[in-house]
Amino acid sequence: MSKRFIPPYKKGYTIYSISNCKYCKLSCNEIKTDKKIINCDDYILSLRDRDAFYKKIQKHTKINYIHFPMIFKDAKFVGGYKELIS
Repeated sequence: MSKRFIPPYKKGYTIYSISNCKYCKLSCNEIKTDKKIINCDDYILSLRDRDAFYKKIQKHTKINYIHFPMIFKDAKFVGGYKELIS
């Protein structure tokens, strides 16, 4: 990974997103307050980077979750857009 991994913030929402992702944009628009958006394009520049990112994020999701966006509230894993709006 080219950039140091940033873990989910302990207060508010943390959204791990990628460019050109419809659900990432919808999630960012849905959450109106206290959100930090982390663009994962900075982390995932190759297949090796992608695998390293998923390994690091799994320590926080506690499950094998490989979809974007990855949404956390107060450092607890929420899921993706579908889980956010349900």
